[in-house]
Amino acid sequence: MTDPLLAPDLDRDAVVRWQERLAAHLLGGGLLVAVLAALPTAPTDLDRHQLPKETVVHLATWLAVALLRPGVAALSRAARVGLALLLGATLASAALAENPWLALRAGSLTLTGAAALLTAHRLAARGFGPILLHWLGVTAFVGTLTGLAQAYGLQLPNFATTRLPGGSFGNRNFLAHLAAIALPIIGLLALTTRRWLGALVAAIAAGALVGAIVLTRSRAAWLAAAAAIGVVVLSLLLARRKGALPVSMGRVALLGFAVVVGPFLVLTLPNDLNWRSDSPYAETLTGIANAQEGSGRGRVIQYRNSLRLAAAHPVLGVGPGNWPIRYGDVAPPNDPTWVWGDAIPINPWPSSDWMALISERGVFALAGSLLLGLALAWRAFGRLQRAGDDALRGAAALGVLAATAVVGAFDAVLLLPVPLLFVALAIGALTAPAETPEELAAPSRWRVALPLLLMLVSARSVEQTAAYLVAGSGRETNRMVWAARLDPTSYPLRIALASRLPCARARSHARAALALAPEWPASRNAAARCGVR
Repeated sequence: MTDPLLAPDLDRDAVVRWQERLAAHLLGGGLLVAVLAALPTAPTDLDRHQLPKETVVHLATWLAVALLRPGVAALSRAARVGLALLLGATLASAALAENPWLALRAGSLTLTGAAALLTAHRLAARGFGPILLHWLGVTAFVGTLTGLAQAYGLQLPNFATTRLPGGSFGNRNFLAHLAAIALPIIGLLALTTRRWLGALVAAIAAGALVGAIVLTRSRAAWLAAAAAIGVVVLSLLLARRKGALPVSMGRVALLGFAVVVGPFLVLTLPNDLNWRSDSPYAETLTGIANAQEGSGRGRVIQYRNSLRLAAAHPVLGVGPGNWPIRYGDVAPPNDPTWVWGDAIPINPWPSSDWMALISERGVFALAGSLLLGLALAWRAFGRLQRAGDDALRGAAALGVLAATAVVGAFDAVLLLPVPLLFVALAIGALTAPAETPEELAAPSRWRVALPLLLMLVSARSVEQTAAYLVAGSGRETNRMVWAARLDPTSYPLRIALASRLPCARARSHARAALALAPEWPASRNAAARCGVR
């Protein structure tokens, strides 16, 4: 018979376990929904995908954090210092940003990513890491299938309309980036899943991911996939030398076969992609390091100018999300990444996470990010010394970190909601230590403040997405007016109304657009049209 004095403790533990399980499914399921989320139409195609994805990521993380209220005790001291540097520099930089609304949007994603990492650490320490890893595998597979389906003729309202085959990601590069980062997770699942049917599904997913990476012709993803595979193989060889690697050769052969067959199938089956080149894949391979022309030349110019921007603002940068607002300060007239005639003359992010960090948030944020990444990599490396599946998890974590670092050097990755949440959950689940007593202590001020901050962040993101939902395609002026009332800080909405409406009604929108982007040609022209100064 159960001692009644123990019943309260047993009941409390059951409640905690239920909350943890729910939080794991909220994060994993939220990531899958975020991958598929997109508005059917919107004033700008990029935000048609990114705004709803951001909203889902914020909401899922907020709900999970509200359930668990994770602390930072699971992180090593170096990781805590790195995270504090990153968040502190982001906050200070945002406070001085020229456009505070862009700073809020970009800084909010950083906060949500940090919260997701801490929550995944907590869940993995309590034994719920496998739930997160399976959700990550399902999400990567399903997201990849949307791109492959589009490449072979399927078109749905939430699919990309440009830069095919982007599927539900909205851009083929975004799809390829996530596929490269997810490869070590899929490989881990193929090697550690108990049943052969699960291993077979994971192997098929690995083949699909590699095939999609090849099909997208994303050079950054090709390099990142090679880096991930190389780091994982080297890590496993090191673990094998120490006798800590119980890997079935049959599973390895199955995985290797799938990785070879996947690209073969996508290269031989006819698709609906209309590449201009007669040999598109060979051209991408031979030009993978070409920095003299095309996008490679554009990146070199953009990196050089971004470093000039960083040199002018070395400590705190120009503010999170404010790189496009200040890039005109350093862009020469022949910069191919700056389109003077467009309402939005440049992408919202530089073509590199690292360039974004140093130019937008300064040297302290960059140092904090590097310290956090190295601390997590060191913990993953320590797992290679252990027996059993721990060595495999350590190798997978190192592969994810390597892929993220490489692809982030050539494109915006952790600046986007889906890959940010994916990497946070993956690293959190793969590098979590055994639970520490501090993790079960009474909630600190941080644990109370974090859910409140995420709630405010989520509410702001819902407001932005709702405004785009009201705006529809952006063709109906009345809908755009109502959308601008819902989110008066949206530059695309304001500049569209400032350009279309009669001056009597356009002046307030022109004034707002000029305040949001004072150096952009479109906002200056709209202001000049109606005599706004």
